[in-house]
Amino acid sequence: MNRERDDYDVFLDNWEPGEVLRHASLPQNLSDPLIKKRIFEDSGDNGQVARTTYSPGQKTMDDDEISVRAYDFFQKKHKRWANEFRDYVLSKDVPEEKLDTLVAGFAQLWVDGKRRRQDSLEMLAIKASLRDFDLLYHTTNAGRFVSETVEASIPPLLTPLEVKVILDANRGLIDAFIPDYIDHLGDEGPASLCELYVRRGVYMPPVDTKVRCERHYLSSFSLALGPVEQFAQTWTTATRNTGTPSIFSAPIAAIQDRVVAFAPFITQMDLSQLELVVAPPVEEMHLVDHGMHGGIREFSFR
Repeated sequence: MNRERDDYDVFLDNWEPGEVLRHASLPQNLSDPLIKKRIFEDSGDNGQVARTTYSPGQKTMDDDEISVRAYDFFQKKHKRWANEFRDYVLSKDVPEEKLDTLVAGFAQLWVDGKRRRQDSLEMLAIKASLRDFDLLYHTTNAGRFVSETVEASIPPLLTPLEVKVILDANRGLIDAFIPDYIDHLGDEGPASLCELYVRRGVYMPPVDTKVRCERHYLSSFSLALGPVEQFAQTWTTATRNTGTPSIFSAPIAAIQDRVVAFAPFITQMDLSQLELVVAPPVEEMHLVDHGMHGGIREFSFR
């Protein structure tokens, strides 16, 4: 039986989703609580995609994101989770002085500007440790997907076996603890770990954007969105017209085997970005280009 077409049918003949809805429908945004808040605030779907405005200085979540991202959950868990990470690493015979150097490096140097984050002796030693780990365990692709490799003359902090302990600790504790965070978010967030996305914001020069490649041997991803949007818009006077604001998103499982530090697992590490520090990929990871949304180009990988 054919029913008579009504005004709603006629409306749907010509209706197309607006920019806000198209952005919210990207796989990386479907379960994100901040994206949900933004789209409800633009219920008419007539506006532009909202982005966090760039501001100089430290990049942190604003009050809205602190609330919907349940930042207080991580604050309450920070001490216990950091102790669990420490206990696991020490139980696997990593020397305490080496662990203390690693923890201090991420808690103090990593968050203190690009020069100390990438070029201090302590951080170079951590990156050299990852270099040697990849040469041993991922010989074929070691250094293949990173632009600035670590010089062979730089001595490592950790042996390859000790690096494996660090990576195993992060991977296992994410599996153990983050489902509690997902439960805490409830209906406002992802339903499972595979729906929880991490993001990286980069002001991207013209490069091949078909396969994921990182510039440094350590890169920052985040569970938060606002700081990432700001990092995507970070340029200097000299570089302002030489790149594209870009965000790279992936389910946490895509980078979980390469997490070197997760802020809630590191004693006294700043939580304002809910940051994961990640080693470069050792397998080919194809990028999906989702186009421009709110002035930022969106990519994803799995």
